[in-house]
Amino acid sequence: MLDIKGKIFLAPMAGFTDKVFRRLCSRFGADVTVTEMISSKALVLGSAKTKDLISFSEEEKIRGVQIFGNDPEVMAQSVKILQDEFEYHFIDINMGCPVPKLVRSGEGCALMKNPSLAAKIVEEVAKVSRKPVSVKIRKGFDDENINAPEFAYILQESGASFVTVHGRTRAQLYSGKADWEIIRKVKEKLKIPVIANGDIVDFESAKKAYEVTRADSIMIGRAALGNPWVFLQIKEGFEKGYVETKVLPHMKIRVAIEFFTQLCSEKGDKMAVLEARKHLSFFVKGIENAAKIRDKINRINNATELLEFLKELASSLEKKESFVDNIL
Repeated sequence: MLDIKGKIFLAPMAGFTDKVFRRLCSRFGADVTVTEMISSKALVLGSAKTKDLISFSEEEKIRGVQIFGNDPEVMAQSVKILQDEFEYHFIDINMGCPVPKLVRSGEGCALMKNPSLAAKIVEEVAKVSRKPVSVKIRKGFDDENINAPEFAYILQESGASFVTVHGRTRAQLYSGKADWEIIRKVKEKLKIPVIANGDIVDFESAKKAYEVTRADSIMIGRAALGNPWVFLQIKEGFEKGYVETKVLPHMKIRVAIEFFTQLCSEKGDKMAVLEARKHLSFFVKGIENAAKIRDKINRINNATELLEFLKELASSLEKKESFVDNIL
């Protein structure tokens, strides 16, 4: 049995949670990591590019592979391929992605409008999987179709080992406020563990989420972008009752440099520069002149030049912080 109670999950986020970013978050305290969503159809068709997304680092303690699709047989077949070729601890089925392309194809959150098909998918996957099967869902498809508790119960009865609930509907995307009460209702209805997701951004919100939802674990998504310290700070809060670690601007850039260097090693300089931009925009968020810094980063096409710019930025920020400290 997979022990996930009290563990902090890093949410799977398409385009962000690759091996390098998951490794970074694991180093800062993420207990459970999940790949970007993998197309079951592409796996079955033998896509090498899809398989490249499934790569783990030693730092990742509990590793999950997230798959998506709407064909029970194809989903099951993809799991057979995965478990013969990769080392992981659980399979996660995406039934919560709100992206229009997936929804139009009857995948992701669209499955919440088709409980019988969703049940069949879980049943077929659980039948062949040698590892636990989890499912990520939302509050519902829209305000007229809020069915997370009933839907999650069907998934449990079909063989799911645990579920993650994002407290927004598909129609909300990532706007508005996450509904933690619906997660509590799911928890009250199920015997299997429930992971709470949505608007958990720091220790205070994590503490409140546990109190409101009574969930077994929590999942951090967008709050981790450019901020892997969120895992460390949440753990500090629960251990000490307060958060001790303060993240200064120069520290953010030093870690961004570490992240970019690993990205270059993993993907090559050219690809690393392109992929780093979206991550670096989050790392510089909140820093003075962030807009100018982002603009400069987006204009640099050479890895060596980008690395030098980041090193100079870190040094100047550190000198400025030291100067302020001496005055105070």
